[in-house]
Amino acid sequence: MLFIIKKWIGALLMPLPFALCILFISLLLLFFTQKQKLAKTLALFSFIILFTFSVLPTVYYLSKPLERKYPPLLVAEQSLDYILVLGSSGVHDQTLPITGQLSTTALTRFSEVLRLYYANPNATIVVSGSGFGDSKSHAELLQELATSFSIPANRIIRLDETKDTHQEAQQMSVLINGKKAALVTSATHMPRAMQLFEHYNAFPIPAPTQYLAKTNQHDLPAYYYIPSAYQAYKAETAFHEYLGGLQRWLVN
Repeated sequence: MLFIIKKWIGALLMPLPFALCILFISLLLLFFTQKQKLAKTLALFSFIILFTFSVLPTVYYLSKPLERKYPPLLVAEQSLDYILVLGSSGVHDQTLPITGQLSTTALTRFSEVLRLYYANPNATIVVSGSGFGDSKSHAELLQELATSFSIPANRIIRLDETKDTHQEAQQMSVLINGKKAALVTSATHMPRAMQLFEHYNAFPIPAPTQYLAKTNQHDLPAYYYIPSAYQAYKAETAFHEYLGGLQRWLVN
């Protein structure tokens, strides 16, 4: 129950639903009360939130401090014993190929896993993630993806019951005790993930991927700065990590 409550609160505090809640309140005040000034103020505040979190500069400055805390693992050959990949999302839909069942985040993380595995063929890949009621767990979907790339099944360990990064860090830390491991997750998520592993006295090598804040070597066309749902999605991804860090600070 606590896990579900945490997910609900976290989702409602994201910029889009939070702004829509404020907008809804402002409309109620506007049409059903005499508090017109407050209603207009809340509506303006809602617009500012939606606009701010849907433009490129916001995404860049939100994401960059998270993503650059740990450098990318440019040299893939590290004599690794384990390659750990944190779970994302997917849906077991048998009408689709395995690449269509997994989220873009999961596929991006797995592409980094492949890069590291081919450079460290003796490593064991650890996949994780619950199914949250689906007929297959996320770990199972990742295992199926791995075997489709001819990775032997005996080189894959599944953690089917992990629901969040805290549980992944807890279980993976036991597995890699005294071994050399690389941790693959999204670059924005890496700082919080590493903190959780360090909490369990595990220190994998960070292998961040899926960067949101990339530095261009030339000036971008003006239309890149038009507000978009894609930029709002990226801003939400970064904002989620800041909320996760705040939650961890409050709990500790």
